[in-house]
Amino acid sequence: MDEEVLRRAKAAAFRLLKIRPRSIGEIQKKFTLKGVPADIAERIVADLEARGFLDDAAFARAWTQGRIKRYGPRRVKRELEQKGVPKDLIGRVWEDLKVEYDEEGAARSLAQRRMASREQQGVPILKKKKRVMDYLLRRGFSPLVVGKVIREL
Repeated sequence: MDEEVLRRAKAAAFRLLKIRPRSIGEIQKKFTLKGVPADIAERIVADLEARGFLDDAAFARAWTQGRIKRYGPRRVKRELEQKGVPKDLIGRVWEDLKVEYDEEGAARSLAQRRMASREQQGVPILKKKKRVMDYLLRRGFSPLVVGKVIREL
């Protein structure tokens, strides 16, 4: 019985990993939701880590690099926390990426695109700026950066 549960849980983990890379926390959460016993879940996670299929650092780097063009640091960090990546690891990943990441440039690019969109045509300038400001804040950009970008528009 235990071997069957182990086999099915491992197959489920590989199905999840086939779709996209996952964090250790995500896999553990899925196991909990599926009712996989904790000892079996730990064995599978340890095996997947040892074989290189699960790596929180690589996952956090890839997730961050894929999201920083469209979202601000606050949102990306929150998403990583929700995915079970440890906070200290998130901090290290951001420190590594800070050199190449320009939050202000990303916010400016999104703001300019949003200001020029069709849905903004014919809207008074103050209302446009308010909408763009709200949009950037929802995307996770810091209020200081958003304020600076809005003043420049």
